[in-house]
Amino acid sequence: MTVIAFRPRPRAASHPQPDVPVPLVGTFRAPSGRIGHLVGSLRVHRLVIIPRGTFVTGVFTGELRDQDGSLVGVDTRRATIAADLVRQADGYLPVLRPFQLDLMGITVDVGATPIDPALAPNREGGRGRLDRRDRC
Repeated sequence: MTVIAFRPRPRAASHPQPDVPVPLVGTFRAPSGRIGHLVGSLRVHRLVIIPRGTFVTGVFTGELRDQDGSLVGVDTRRATIAADLVRQADGYLPVLRPFQLDLMGITVDVGATPIDPALAPNREGGRGRLDRRDRC
């Protein structure tokens, strides 16, 4: 009998992702007709750099509150958002472009938001905590 030996796949745990969520704030038109506020976070899953641009994929969680502070609802959504890499002294800082997020059927406007610089490429050509396998 022929036995074929397969090399083990690298484990995702060898490149740990940051567990610190990125804080998000935004505004929306509340059901009452007033301006409501989003207080939420983003758990980054992946920073993708392709010829079309840079994108951040992750899970967006938000608490929607009316202008008077009453809770409208809480929702979570997985999404991919366009980002820019802003040059800094020691590398690049990923910054989410302003975007609209649909939570509970309500469109929320979120402003530009900086992301953890450990996810971005550095001057040595490395990818911080993400490597080439994590690119799409």
